[in-house]
Amino acid sequence: MSERLVDRIPFAKIVAVLAITFGVSLGLCGLTFVLSSSAGSSGGIMGLGILELIAMALSAAGLVVTLIVWVLLAAVGSFGQKVSTPQKLFDDKDETKHDKDL
Repeated sequence: MSERLVDRIPFAKIVAVLAITFGVSLGLCGLTFVLSSSAGSSGGIMGLGILELIAMALSAAGLVVTLIVWVLLAAVGSFGQKVSTPQKLFDDKDETKHDKDL
């Protein structure tokens, strides 16, 4: 449990699924509009339009909430973390000084 919460939650996958859902429901909503306007007012097509509008609204709201939580956890979650010391490539000894025996 040493990982931060922002690292454990797959925010990128959640945002990708919500964005794809929003795009598909937006496209289907437009397709339903075109079909309903050309075929007249039929109840079956309009019922699908309502479902698409609901899916579009829920995915848009989910995108907004997810992005806000992601930004907040990334900003606030870093304050409580212990900062590790940087890795040293060389030892601290000074290689320019020679031993007294030389």
